[in-house]
Amino acid sequence: MEHLTIPERPKFVSYDSSETVVSASVAFIEDLEAQHTKVHKIDDFNEHHDSDAESIITIGNDATHDEKKVSMFMDDVDDFPEGGLKSYLVVLGSFLGLIPCFGLFNILGVIESYVNEHQLSNVDSSTVGWVFSVFSFITYTTCIFSGTYFDRNGSRVPLIAGTTLVCSGLVATASSKTVIHFILSFSLLTAFGNGLLMSPLVSVVSHYFLQKRAFFSSLATLGGSFGGVIFPILLRELFPRLGFEWSMRIFALICGFLLLFSILLARERFNNSENYANETLKQRTLAYLSAFDFNSLRDLRFVFCAIGALFAEVSTVSLMTYFASYAIQRGFTIDDTYVLVTIVNAGTIPGRFITGYLADKLGRFNVIIVTIMLSGVVGLVLWMPFGYSLKVLYAYAAVYGFFSGSIFSLLPVCCGQICKTEEFGRRYSTMYFIVAFGTLVGVPIGGAIIGDKSITNYNYFIVYTAVAAFLSSTCYFLSRYFSLGKIRLTAKF
Repeated sequence: MEHLTIPERPKFVSYDSSETVVSASVAFIEDLEAQHTKVHKIDDFNEHHDSDAESIITIGNDATHDEKKVSMFMDDVDDFPEGGLKSYLVVLGSFLGLIPCFGLFNILGVIESYVNEHQLSNVDSSTVGWVFSVFSFITYTTCIFSGTYFDRNGSRVPLIAGTTLVCSGLVATASSKTVIHFILSFSLLTAFGNGLLMSPLVSVVSHYFLQKRAFFSSLATLGGSFGGVIFPILLRELFPRLGFEWSMRIFALICGFLLLFSILLARERFNNSENYANETLKQRTLAYLSAFDFNSLRDLRFVFCAIGALFAEVSTVSLMTYFASYAIQRGFTIDDTYVLVTIVNAGTIPGRFITGYLADKLGRFNVIIVTIMLSGVVGLVLWMPFGYSLKVLYAYAAVYGFFSGSIFSLLPVCCGQICKTEEFGRRYSTMYFIVAFGTLVGVPIGGAIIGDKSITNYNYFIVYTAVAAFLSSTCYFLSRYFSLGKIRLTAKF
């Protein structure tokens, strides 16, 4: 076979080039749809490059035409250190920060089940569900501004501001008594701070890794799994001993301590702040008001990736919000619900680690398509028919945790695979801005389906979460299709 080479790419530039990059992406997709596409696998592409860089897409009406060669990566693999002390410290900082950041999502069910039995015992499930759906919505919409700031100026300011708001919001949540109180303190204040944290903590890892990005991103997001394991156990011990108020205050103190280390360690490698030093206030304001990357909506790869993330989050957040309530309705104790939530989050630890490793070896989209689909299947096979058995629920929690572990870790990796690194913060934030609207209505829809909390309605809810998972898997398959130009089940992507 004739030796193929990848043309050298320019080094990273400022955001002024984003429209050019997006336009090129659109032209590339239109070219894929208009012409016959051949995909060649080159096994010995470069002995110094990871096997991910071996996939070459060749476009042309026939073999005699000049060929356009495009790496599956949109960045130059030589621009990333792929290791070293500084890189590993950044991963550690991201890990520590994501313990409270993603951990908050993993304990929504614990907080929901407690307040549903105490402070909000006279409020119906769908109304209580708004507290947690608004929390998700505000977190994800805030991501779009923190992602833009991160791309332009780095991580320090959003991390400091986010830490302050999260800790203040949790302290205010401790004193909440009504739905309005919880919405103001938890759904707005805490969520706004969490959104400021999320984009920088997730995006910063991509500055140091390309070929090993899935693996090290998975390691960083393991922080959310550890938070999901530790925090339910902590709150289970604290609630009966100290009450809700002091338990949440202690929780806020722990979050602040962990986030302090993330401020010190999670530092960006590319900083474009000098390019914007002479901007006027009007220009700066317009930049943030236009933070939503509308041009990305012309890229079908990104569109289906974002919709897939939306359905994945609807399935996962809805399930984690009401799973504990289901166990209580089945007659199990509040302690049993804490154990179930802990098992789910413990299952995500090997799930994120193993799927992250496999994603770098087998293809990021390939792995996430399978794992999200299986997360829906196990609900229909284990949870719905055998939910009356606590032992089966334990087994389901472990299996579901394993398969769903890929969601938080691989969603940003898949997004990063179809864009350049200097665009990642903006693309990732835009994706989660879209996701926000899904979670805003997705969780209350789940609560409305549950209604009077009958087992029949809970079974309908299980089907609802499974269908959302299947739709997510389908969307990622379509994103993969538009990336490759045709269906290639054996292609590594």
